[in-house]
Amino acid sequence: GLRVGVMPLHPLLLRQLRRIGLDPDAQAVEQKTLRALLQRVSQAYVDHDQDHYLLEHSQELAAGEMAALYATVRADRDLLDSRVRERTEALRLSENRLRSLLSLSADWVWEQDASLNFTFFSDSMAAATGLSPDKLLGQRRLSDGRSEVDPDVLAEYESCVKQRRPFRDFTYQYRHVNGDRRYFRISGEPVFDNAGAFTGYRGIGRDVTQTMVAELQVQQLARFDTLTGLPNRNLFLAELEREIHRAQRQATGFALCFIDLDRFKNVNDTLGHNAGDQLLRAMGLRLRALVRQTDLVARLGGDEFVLLIRDGATAPEIAAIANKMLETIREPVTIEGALFLVTGSVGISLYPEDGRDAATLLKHADTAMYRAKDKGKNNIQFYTTELAGLAARHFELESALRLGIPRGELLLHYQPKVCIRTGRMLGLEALVRWQHPQEGLVQPSDFIALAEERGLIVALGRWVMQAASLQLRDWCDAGFDPPPVAINLSARQFTSDTLIADLLDATAQADVPASLLELELTESVLMSEPERSNGVVSELQSLGMRISIDDFGTGYSSLSYLKRFSVQAVKIDRSFISGLASDGDDRAITRAVIAMAHTLGLAVIAEGVETREQLQLLDEMGCDEAQGHLTGPPVSAIELSALLPRRTPAVKPAASRSGGADPLNGGTQFFPKDPHES
Repeated sequence: GLRVGVMPLHPLLLRQLRRIGLDPDAQAVEQKTLRALLQRVSQAYVDHDQDHYLLEHSQELAAGEMAALYATVRADRDLLDSRVRERTEALRLSENRLRSLLSLSADWVWEQDASLNFTFFSDSMAAATGLSPDKLLGQRRLSDGRSEVDPDVLAEYESCVKQRRPFRDFTYQYRHVNGDRRYFRISGEPVFDNAGAFTGYRGIGRDVTQTMVAELQVQQLARFDTLTGLPNRNLFLAELEREIHRAQRQATGFALCFIDLDRFKNVNDTLGHNAGDQLLRAMGLRLRALVRQTDLVARLGGDEFVLLIRDGATAPEIAAIANKMLETIREPVTIEGALFLVTGSVGISLYPEDGRDAATLLKHADTAMYRAKDKGKNNIQFYTTELAGLAARHFELESALRLGIPRGELLLHYQPKVCIRTGRMLGLEALVRWQHPQEGLVQPSDFIALAEERGLIVALGRWVMQAASLQLRDWCDAGFDPPPVAINLSARQFTSDTLIADLLDATAQADVPASLLELELTESVLMSEPERSNGVVSELQSLGMRISIDDFGTGYSSLSYLKRFSVQAVKIDRSFISGLASDGDDRAITRAVIAMAHTLGLAVIAEGVETREQLQLLDEMGCDEAQGHLTGPPVSAIELSALLPRRTPAVKPAASRSGGADPLNGGTQFFPKDPHES
């Protein structure tokens, strides 16, 4: 039947046909139509089975794919969760770190909204300002009147904010609630949202008081003199340049006054630097109080001050101001309980007549100042072309002298010191001369002061020690018996640490005893530092040297101070000797000095004895020695050799310097023993 040559029926169909009592093999169902139907139904079941198989297979595939996808999604979710947890923890740590740093830092953080009102301050703000941040929230800036800002700095800050630009290191001064002055420095940058709209500022602030105070101190040191508080050279030169530019634009003039304290170096060297500093401070205060608000006074260094007189003052007005300065300087000043009188010399240059740049104006004012000193000090001098030549002359002399000392251009002349009672030579004073290779013999008045001013006096004095010692050796080698030779010590030499060594070196190289050198010091040199001076004098005397006080009566001390020093003689200044015959005061002073010196056991030497009448009066007063053109002018070593006694085999007892037997074994008698004889 039904299965021959045809597709067998689907089992499910056969089962269903049997359930309803139909036998697919029976003749009744062999009809063609029924069989076709059955074939179709059977095919449907086959197709159904195929679809079911495909469905189940696809479901299995889909289930596998879903499982794999789910596993991937789960893994990604787990990774994301892990990363979120890590990022959250990192953010928490960062926030804690930032919060800790803000609490520990002296800096503070601030924020502003779009209206520039403060919306946040960190806690450090309170410590810096003394104000609670809550009181500042909602304000645009500190508006309690405690802030002070430089107008230019404030303008720059407001320009940045207006243009929504970052700003850096905006610094302002603020008065703390406790009254202290503080300096704050803030920096900020604008904040914009995603759409680019401005939403405010945020930034930091810090207390920079210590830094600003240090900067101000540095500026003070860089621009002002630490001793007097006046503008220093740097600040003055800057102001002078500005004044020159202003005068050029406005076609006006001004004056420059160069002020130098007379003999300040002597005060500084002899009284000590502390006394010199006190004197400079006092003069600085006086000059500052004297000048007008429109003028400027400064200290250039040492004892040099300078005054800039603005507003095109006339020459008579400038001279009046300068004279008033001299009067102010001349007023006595008290230093360490003692009164001192100091004078000044003023040189003036005018713009534009005497120069159109700072260097030229200062140079010409300085030249005029030196002219004022040459005119006797304590006066004013305007710059002239004549002064330019004088300045050039001084420069040439200084340069030539610096070379002349090592080249051997200096020489010594010797002036006798004579016993008034016997007329015999008791000593010599060495006086330096300069044999200029082109100009011939230059007198001491032309270069000694210059050497003192330009720092050459110590080298010059050392040469005098050496030359005098060598000359003594030459005289001894030639058979003469020379008396002691006196040399003058300047203040700089006496205060030099090498003084003793220089003297010993000079006498040792010449192989002469130190006792053949005498030293002459001025009163001011001895009184500079009395304790030190006494020690130096004692050390010099231990070497056998005689010490005399030169120019006595012209200093600031009195004869009573001499008992503090172990000196052997005083030299009465020539200014008193010149007036002996005509001035009763000079006679009285001279007589008193001689009497007081003898009371202290000191010999007295009169300087500048020119006439017989002076010599007679000195003899009547009991003066011991005389020195001057009457008793013998300064002469060369060769000329003096004719006046020296020669050594004899027999050695006679030494005699006193102040008279008695002739200690020079029959040396030349300069005038009769009785000076009354003509």
